Order: sequence, then C-alpha cells, then structure tokens
Amino acid sequence: MAQRSQRENRLSSRLTECPTIYTIGDTDAERNMGSNLWLNRDDVTLSARLVRRLREAIIDGEFRPGQHLSERELCALFGVSRSLVREAVQTLAAEELITHVPHKGPMVTLLNREQARELYRVRGVLEGLACAEFAANAGEDDRERLFAIMEQLRTLSPGDAPEALVAAKNDFYDCLLSGACNRILRQMFTQLNNRIVQLRRFSLSQTGRLPITIAEIDAVIDAIRRRDANEARRLAEAHVAAAGRVADARFADFEKSGARKDGIVQDG
Repeated sequence: MAQRSQRENRLSSRLTECPTIYTIGDTDAERNMGSNLWLNRDDVTLSARLVRRLREAIIDGEFRPGQHLSERELCALFGVSRSLVREAVQTLAAEELITHVPHKGPMVTLLNREQARELYRVRGVLEGLACAEFAANAGEDDRERLFAIMEQLRTLSPGDAPEALVAAKNDFYDCLLSGACNRILRQMFTQLNNRIVQLRRFSLSQTGRLPITIAEIDAVIDAIRRRDANEARRLAEAHVAAAGRVADARFADFEKSGARKDGIVQDG
C-alpha cells in the first residue's frame, strides 16, 4: 500500500505540472477526489486523454517494465470505467508499450536483448534521416532552438537523475523532428522513441557514457550548423550505433551475472 501511495504521489506531482491535464469544466473537488489522476467525465476527449496519460506514465517509468497492469487498479487511479481502460490498453498494446500475457493479463512491455538490437538498428536509420532533413530544411528559429537545447545538454552531469537526461534528450528530439518538416518521420520516430526510452535509461546510466554521448551529439550539431546533411546523417547513425552497443553490453553483463535474460533488469 505504501508503495502504491508513493507512486500515486509521484504521478500526481508530474500531472499537476502539465498544463494540458485539466480542461474547462474541472473543479477543485474533482481534482482532489481519490487519486489526482481522476479524469473529468464532462470532457468529450476522455478516452484520448486516458490513452495519453497512461502512455506518459509508462514512458516516464511510473509503471515499470514488466509490471502487471491491474484493470481494477487503473480504473481507480484514473477514475474511469473498465471499458475505457480496456480501450486504452488495446491502443497502447498496438504501440507495443503494453503486452498481453496469456493467463496473466496486460503488463508494461519488457524488452529483451534481440528486441533491443532491432530497435537500435531502426532508430539509427530514422535518427540519421531526421538529422539530415533538419540540416537541409530547418528554419532559423528551429536551428537556434536546437543550438540552445545543445547548450543545456552540455550542463548535464553524471550525477543527474536518469529521468533528467531522458527529458533533455526528448526536448532535443522534439525540436529535431519539428525542424525536419517530415510528418511521417515524426510519427514513426515518436512511436519508436516511446518504446526505446527504457533502453536509453539503460545506456545513459553506464558510468562514463554521458560525456561521450554529449560529444557525439555535439559533432552532429556541428554538421547541422554547416548544413551538411550527409555528415549529420552519418554522425547520428554512429551515435545511435554506439548507444546500441552499450545497451547490448549491459544485457550481456546481466546474463553473465545470472540476472533475468528475458528483459531489462530495473534498479530498485
């Protein structure tokens, strides 16, 4: 119970900071009912809001990889009916953020070593294309924003929480995709990036990886400054390949130590 209460408090803190959480028609009473994940039933986009918030909770690590998702608990946390919960679970299962396990029900997808390798191979292609198209297409506003985000990335230190590192990279990718001006690329990259977040926590947590990551991204930025699309693509693909090797080595370490071989072992 204490663990559940702590999770609800963390979710509550994160959600109340998000300007899109409450819409016209919400009342203070509704916000304070049970869990602060409670959704306003007057909102015609209730189903979409539930999908968005459940997706965010999974991506942010509030629901851990491999965690069973109790239908009853989700109904209580979000204050919605079972039919809406089932629809949301089905939507996120289609995005492969949730996996249906026979005789056990839905759980947060737990990636294994081979799946990680596949994801990094595809991510390398998409991230390389995004950097090339940004270099070729981005306007000055997007360029200046990307360069400013790079300055923020340089301020990160190994002592920062993995969540802070992931959030900073997500800001970088959001700007990159905006300036690339390719709607299909943005859609595909975003869905893949949602799945790979747990792997990025995995690789960024390795001792000594952060300075190397920043140096690799800095090289990509230099190519973008010169609008050298081919070099930006090459360097981005090399950066992702390096991150993939780190994640793969972490899987190998866990396997040697006798840890679970069917997915990422989470700290804590």
